[in-house]
Amino acid sequence: MTDGEAEARARLEALFTTFNLLTPDELGHIGLRRDDGQARAGLLATVEAAARRADRSVLLGEARSEAAEMVMRRFSEGSLHPTWVGLNWGLSQGTTDDRVAIVEALADAAAAAVVEDMVDRSVVEALELDAGHVLGLSSGEASEGALAHAIEPPPAGFRDTPGRRIAVVIGAIVVGLLVFVVGAVMLDPLVGLAGGIVAAGIEIALARRDPGDRGAGDAATVEGADG
Repeated sequence: MTDGEAEARARLEALFTTFNLLTPDELGHIGLRRDDGQARAGLLATVEAAARRADRSVLLGEARSEAAEMVMRRFSEGSLHPTWVGLNWGLSQGTTDDRVAIVEALADAAAAAVVEDMVDRSVVEALELDAGHVLGLSSGEASEGALAHAIEPPPAGFRDTPGRRIAVVIGAIVVGLLVFVVGAVMLDPLVGLAGGIVAAGIEIALARRDPGDRGAGDAATVEGADG
């Protein structure tokens, strides 16, 4: 790996880390409309040409795909959102148009990050503009302490951390115990035990899932965005 590619990957990691500060609830309240005219096409053509010159075309494709998958994963987490006090269901997921726009915004910013050192600064700023508006809407509060973000697997190609693995273990124990206590008090100890095991298992499954996994519905939506 060249120094330039290593720096590009570091920029991508920083971008995705910032995006991860957004909760599904915050994303669900973002309305975004994008201009997909000739200007954007020209900017992306410039990026693709620069990526070819720097032998980063593969990284460019990976970056755009990971950006799209990351947005759709975050939206899907809105229907099952682990917290330190249980499972939070049914958060607003916004409209399909808003999701597509946010996918494109983050994918464009990721593309710019790959060739930031190879193109004019005005190209980077133009492609980062919409993503900057989206990322700026994070409160930086609920997401930083949310269990869902503490246990989320890192993007493909990026390193895992001991802190995340510890959070998975502690979170599974805490959530399992809480569900057990509630179930035992309100229903029956055996029901509480079964519920606690299931809740802990759900959290572990979320923590161990492949970062590239998506449901068929998510894939269809992303394909619509790419089109």
